[in-house]
Amino acid sequence: MIRNTKQREALMRVINESQRPLTPVEIHELAKEYYPKLGLRTVYRHLKDMIDNAEIAGIDYPGQPVRYEMVDERGSRPHLICRVCKQVFDLPVEEPEIPYPEMKEFKIEGHEVVYFGRCSSCLSDTDHS
Repeated sequence: MIRNTKQREALMRVINESQRPLTPVEIHELAKEYYPKLGLRTVYRHLKDMIDNAEIAGIDYPGQPVRYEMVDERGSRPHLICRVCKQVFDLPVEEPEIPYPEMKEFKIEGHEVVYFGRCSSCLSDTDHS
């Protein structure tokens, strides 16, 4: 049974309103605006429950901390990783069709599409240097 606590509501609000996947620390910092006494341990506990209930998904790229985003009808979506600040962003483009090869020794269950570049903040920082 999922308890709809004020802490959970704060976390869901932050994740839902974010324009990009967030790390647990980012979620914690932003959610404290809505629930100042929120602890990082509570954030991790609620994130686990939300994953178990398929409300959010973890985005786990090599060399990056796990980030979380809402699960919706779009399912898997492409992301952009800024090479400068290392933030991960959702891209508002259609997921490309990727054929899965038939393999006897391995069952492919999904894929990730990742683009690399520089976000607008990092682009403007280099323009002013």
